[in-house]
Amino acid sequence: MPVFKMLAAAAFFAAFFMQSAQANMFCFPSMQVAKSEAAKHGETLRFSVVMSIGALAHVYASDKSMTILIEQPNGMVCTGPALIGEIIRHEREPCA
Repeated sequence: MPVFKMLAAAAFFAAFFMQSAQANMFCFPSMQVAKSEAAKHGETLRFSVVMSIGALAHVYASDKSMTILIEQPNGMVCTGPALIGEIIRHEREPCA
């Protein structure tokens, strides 16, 4: 699966799970702190999106893991269990 398709799917699932995940969200005081945490897992910024709910989301990923960081208007940057995962490699499209 191309990386772009994989990351686009991750952003879709983030929007889908956002409401139920809010109770389990944890936040960092700034994007700089959140980026340093992602870097500890070898994750780098792959792309940023404006979600349909109006939130700014940043997708960080490595070859093995991904994290979606949601930027709040107050400067806090949040994520949670539904927005963190492992990369699954496929030889072909999983639904094909």
